[in-house]
Amino acid sequence: MPLGIVISNHNMGHKTVECISSVFDSDMESFQIFVVDMASSDDSVSIIKEHFGRQIRLTCCEEDLGNCVGLNIGIRQSLAAGCDYICCLGEAVTVEPPALQKMMRFMQANPNVGMVGGKIYHKHMPHYIQQFGISIDFKNFRAKTLYADCADSPELPNIVYCDAVSACAVLVSATAIEKAGLIPEDNFLYWDDTEWGFLMKQAGFEVAALADAKIYHSANPMRRCDNTKVNYYSTRNCLNFFMKYTRPEKCMKMSIVLLRSIFESFYLHRMGHAHNMAQSDLTAMNDAIYGLRGIAPASRILENDESGLGFVNFFEEHEAVYMEHDDPFLEQVIRQINPDIQFLQLPSKSAVTIVRCKSILEIKDFHYKLDFSDEVVYIDKSYRMLATREDAKLVSDYETSLQLFLYAMQPAILRRISETRRIEF
Repeated sequence: MPLGIVISNHNMGHKTVECISSVFDSDMESFQIFVVDMASSDDSVSIIKEHFGRQIRLTCCEEDLGNCVGLNIGIRQSLAAGCDYICCLGEAVTVEPPALQKMMRFMQANPNVGMVGGKIYHKHMPHYIQQFGISIDFKNFRAKTLYADCADSPELPNIVYCDAVSACAVLVSATAIEKAGLIPEDNFLYWDDTEWGFLMKQAGFEVAALADAKIYHSANPMRRCDNTKVNYYSTRNCLNFFMKYTRPEKCMKMSIVLLRSIFESFYLHRMGHAHNMAQSDLTAMNDAIYGLRGIAPASRILENDESGLGFVNFFEEHEAVYMEHDDPFLEQVIRQINPDIQFLQLPSKSAVTIVRCKSILEIKDFHYKLDFSDEVVYIDKSYRMLATREDAKLVSDYETSLQLFLYAMQPAILRRISETRRIEF
């Protein structure tokens, strides 16, 4: 059996069925599907059994141990079944018929490549890329999703050699797994695929993403998560990754850069009166510093109370906008929120003017030249919005508060690195 398909499901039975169906519709002739259900509380298991029965191997876990654990269970089963290649798919993706075949052939022709992904599109906006590889930036200490939200174009590369690819669509070889290991499980959620790609490269393999392998992901970028889970695990695991792998001579800089990022998130949540989200920022930071890994205690995950920046509500309530600079993707997002909104070609007192910026916390001049300055909003790359004079006052106080935070917290991060890696500062 040359190929094992592994899917970890948690309360997404119907989407998992769509994913499996797309695999059966693919051009692959010889494969086996391993589905691992992570203690779904809905009718996922019965839905999957009803559609596929004995066509797949279904394993049911009694507790939710995380997507990475579910995938590793399926990977082990694939290896035991003699699979030379294993493809992990997210329950919310569908694959175009040639995608799996193209990924397989590429790996067979390039044994130096241990991990390959595809070009992943927004399913609800299929001409826009969700991601096309991941780059780990040890200069700015972040993982960058390549070509995120870019319009697809024939001018984009056919192959992207990168540092990692999303676990929602990744093909790996049994040989690479033998040398680099399984997906790191102590992240529980988020950063597990990024770390896996990093370990693949540390083991001497290349990581690539193929434009011809088209994958569609149904997750909506503007969908609001009901709790603080995403914020908590993303923050905790990012800080842990760079504390673990940053070269010793760069750790001082890393601590400053990541603390700035965490405080920025905390401050934005404070601006939005999102107490739970702000608490999540600080709890995640402290848990990374004090070594809490794997699934967090239930008390760490709170209700998502983020609403103060009001991106969705703001555009639901407006009838017309003028964009100072064209941004097709942002325009599509706004139209998804309010299909009836008008986009004007010239500024007007009847429309709100949108000014794009890198980060609303970096804005220095709030005296916009237009006479109707109260109808101007700033939107940054993360769709955070500055729209009130209260927001402006908080932004003007940001730098002073940041310096106090850095003074208090940097020693704790350096102490943690010193204790775990035997590095002296």
